[in-house]
Formats: sequence, C-alpha cells, structure tokens
Amino acid sequence: MKRFAALALAAALAAGLAGCGGSGTLKSMDWAIEPAYEFEAVEPVADTGLMTPWTVSTRAGEAGYYLAKTAGGWAVLNALTGDTAAAGAFLNRPTGCGDGHLYDSESPSWQWEDPAKYDQFNAELKAIGTSYRLEVGHGGSSVIFLADEAGTITATASSDMGTDHPELSSLKDLPGLVPVRQGRAVPTDDGWDEIIIERDGLWAVASSDGRLLTDFVYEDACMATDEAVAVCKEGKWGYVDAEGKEIVPCEYEAFWGKKQQKSEAAGEFEWVEGVWPAPFTEGCVVVKQNGQTGVLNADGSWLLKPGEVEDAAPAFGGLLWVKTEGKWGALKLPA
Repeated sequence: MKRFAALALAAALAAGLAGCGGSGTLKSMDWAIEPAYEFEAVEPVADTGLMTPWTVSTRAGEAGYYLAKTAGGWAVLNALTGDTAAAGAFLNRPTGCGDGHLYDSESPSWQWEDPAKYDQFNAELKAIGTSYRLEVGHGGSSVIFLADEAGTITATASSDMGTDHPELSSLKDLPGLVPVRQGRAVPTDDGWDEIIIERDGLWAVASSDGRLLTDFVYEDACMATDEAVAVCKEGKWGYVDAEGKEIVPCEYEAFWGKKQQKSEAAGEFEWVEGVWPAPFTEGCVVVKQNGQTGVLNADGSWLLKPGEVEDAAPAFGGLLWVKTEGKWGALKLPA
C-alpha cells in the first residue's frame, strides 16, 4: 500500500498543471469511488512541520491521506481507496507535526489513558498504508522563510532545541514554492532567534531554491505546493503560480482549519474556525464563494461550477473527493 501511494504521488507531481485540463460538470465525470460515505467533512492535514503558516505534506505515507469527520470523531482517510482508520481517536480536528504525529491537545491522550486503544488506532493507521501515528504532543521543527532587503532568502528552523539556519537545498520535502516575508532573525542568549518582520508583515511568493517571484503585497500566504501558493488580499484568497503570476484572483473565502487568534473584545486568544483556503493540487483547486463550493482549473475555467457539489477535497492521484446529496465519493479527473 505504501508503495502504491508513493507511485501515485510521483504521478501526481509529474502531471503538474495539466492534471485537471478541460472543463466539465458533475454529470460528465465518472466516479472512481461511488458516493456512499457519510462524512461531515474531508480536509487535508495541516502540517506545522514544513513551514509557517501551514501547508500540506508531500511526504510518502502522508501525501493523499486526509482527515474525515465522522459521527464518532475524526478519522484518517486514504484518498485513493476510501479506507479509513482511527475513527474516534480525536474529538477535534488533529494537526500533523514534523515527526509524522497527529495530535490534538483537546482530545484524550490515548497513549496514557488507554494504551490498548492507542495501539489499536496506530495498527489501523498502519493497515491503510499511512505513516501517520498518534502522539500525546508533537515534535520536529517548523521553518519560516525570510528575505533581506536585497531579496536573498534564508530559512530559520525552530524546534525545542532552539533555532538554526539550514541551507535551502538541505531542507527535505519542501514544495516548489514557499511563502516568504521580509525580515531577519536575530540570535538571543537563550538559543532561540528573535524574528524581526518588516514591510508591515506583508508576504511574497518565492521558489524553494531562493528566487523571489513577487513583491511583498499579500496579507497572508499559505498552502504551498509545487503548482501554486494561496495568497490573500483584503481578506480574500487567490493563487500565484511558479512564474509569479496570479492565476486565480483574490476573490475566494477561507473555509478549512482553525488557529488561535487574539480577540480584541475578549482580550485573550480564542480558536477561530475556517482560516485557510485549499491547496492547489494536480492542476485544480477547491474554492468557496458566498458559501458555495466550486473547483477551478489552472486556466481559470470551472471544472465544477459553484453549487454543483456540496463540498470537495484537494485532488490527489487522479481523484477528486466531493460531497453530493449528503454523501462523499471520488470522481476521476479528466485526462
């Protein structure tokens, strides 16, 4: 199963922007997996270990494994087969870490409270081919990318051991594109750098080999892949490609994930839902506008027009998971 998933990932990357060529409608597309799954939601795993802000993992054993919300809690879904595992392991949406663990500080720690259940969940995860495992906390390092005034891009990796500055070429599993801010990392006596952000915290898009592709004009940037980076202007999201071109205008809504955000009214941090857009994969991207779900091709045409499906998840391995008439299934992408 792992080998099958790895081969599917390689095929997906090779397909590039051509993966979702042409326009279509729900009626013109074929089902690879008939809609029979009563999930409340299907979402990518937000991975804090690749960069800040979150992106989706391309690592073998993690790519193509999504989170599915079931009546009993969150499960892990193999997007190629429809198999699920560890249903009920998390009461709340878990997050992936740099060490390949799924964790949720608000849910029971099965490792300590019920070791047999913990082992069962991990065995289920192994059986569907994923390398994700449960963990009480999380580890690994997260990476941010900073550009100096000359446009030279450096990485700062932070972990519980402190911070360091790896060469870009040494970082594994990076997507081809990365979000970057202008600033600098200043060493401190405690081993962690102080990050000084300039340009009012605005974001740009760069290639992972260190080339700046846009100016610092975006309020936010995330969900980077080889194909495009999600960028935000005036609270709306669009996408910039590997040439620095805004192929999808900033007109769409965030709808996945959650993060802690300072509430001015409450004077404290609160959890905010629906803060990230979808990642751009296999030449198409799930977007939402006025609460309706659509799927856009790289050329700006609609693969699925808004309202044709009730929900959708990122394309992977030639398949697109969508929700229609209350049930989820996987469509075959057009050749």
